[in-house]
Amino acid sequence: MKWIVGVDLRHRSDGAIKLARWLSERSAERERCELVGVHVVEASQMAALQRFDPRPAVLSRLAEEAALVVQNAGAGEILTKIDVIEGRGAAHSLESACIYHHGDGLIIGRKAGAQEHTLVRLGSVARHILHALPAPVFVVAPDLDESALGDGPIIVATVPTDASLSACNFARALGERIGREVVFVRVVTVPEDYAHIYWSGEALEAFRAEFLDRAREQLRDWLAANGFGDARYEVRYGPEVGELVAAANLHASPLIVTGSRLLGTFERMLTPSTSSELAAHAPCPVVVVPPDHRGKLAT
Repeated sequence: MKWIVGVDLRHRSDGAIKLARWLSERSAERERCELVGVHVVEASQMAALQRFDPRPAVLSRLAEEAALVVQNAGAGEILTKIDVIEGRGAAHSLESACIYHHGDGLIIGRKAGAQEHTLVRLGSVARHILHALPAPVFVVAPDLDESALGDGPIIVATVPTDASLSACNFARALGERIGREVVFVRVVTVPEDYAHIYWSGEALEAFRAEFLDRAREQLRDWLAANGFGDARYEVRYGPEVGELVAAANLHASPLIVTGSRLLGTFERMLTPSTSSELAAHAPCPVVVVPPDHRGKLAT
């Protein structure tokens, strides 16, 4: 496996670096995990810095600072290759670096901490990368506590359609590399704002139970049809993001894997992106997998 790790000098990437080290250590018994750190200095920032030093000196200083960030995050002996590149935008440059290095995906930080309450949670770089989604992307809170990465299975947000297939295959491949089982979780809900006008409490509970049974049967059949017949799965009822986080907490999961519909800007205004919301709010790392991903990892 090879992961490209975004290194931010403002320490937003501290959690991402720790997760990269964790992935490397967990996969060490099965195969080598290669990590490449990338720090992007945008052209406008470079122009400002060159007022004080020539370009080679600026790049050298940034490389030293990036190495210090990695060292302080405890990954200095594992993440030894750090590229400092100049680009028009950090998001696009990280995407290009992933392609250049033939990476399996990106590991990046977000703005908001695991338990922090703030309106801006992803940050512009993470948001833009999730919109483009050139490869699987790990999104990690900056204050990730490695001891909170549980010893349970990987949770996979699943809907019984082709849109989830890449995420399911990716999760299984990742689980094999790091020695974790996978649990496929489907979350369903129906609008209940006016249900009490037409149904009694008992009737509503009966409907929920029937609805869950149908959803469970659909998920079981879909998993079996796509090669996951022996997999663990469960169906939960409620708000999707909240229930997926609850499932991760219940199972002591180290991370959540989800697919993406790659919504456009206008579509996002009408329909929230579950993958982006999950990446923004989950206290544990979230991996967002593009729908056209092959579902495999390099050897």
